Amino acid sequence: MKIAIPTSNEKNICEYIPFCKHFLIIDTDTNIRKLIENPMFEIVKKEKIKKKECGENGLHTGEIIPKYLKSFGIEMLIAKSLGEGILDNLEIFEINYKITDSDKIEDILLGF
Repeated sequence: MKIAIPTSNEKNICEYIPFCKHFLIIDTDTNIRKLIENPMFEIVKKEKIKKKECGENGLHTGEIIPKYLKSFGIEMLIAKSLGEGILDNLEIFEINYKITDSDKIEDILLGF
């Protein structure tokens, strides 16, 4: 299974997807890891959006990220929180999700 985890440092999971620099892609069958850019991060950086403004500015993260992840064959997204828009679109793109309280990626992966 290919899973995606939002991160900025490859060790910790980011809490807010638009503010993460990357997604760590892990193939749980082969244990191959790949880091891909988060297209939302460039938008946030360019527009100088602060975390507290994120939900009110219409970034369309929920529309962009599921389609983007699907293009990499992602089957599951692991995140700290997900909004309604992204949840709806994950379902459309047949990507499962898991919400976690863990901060460390390695702790999250113990269950796979």
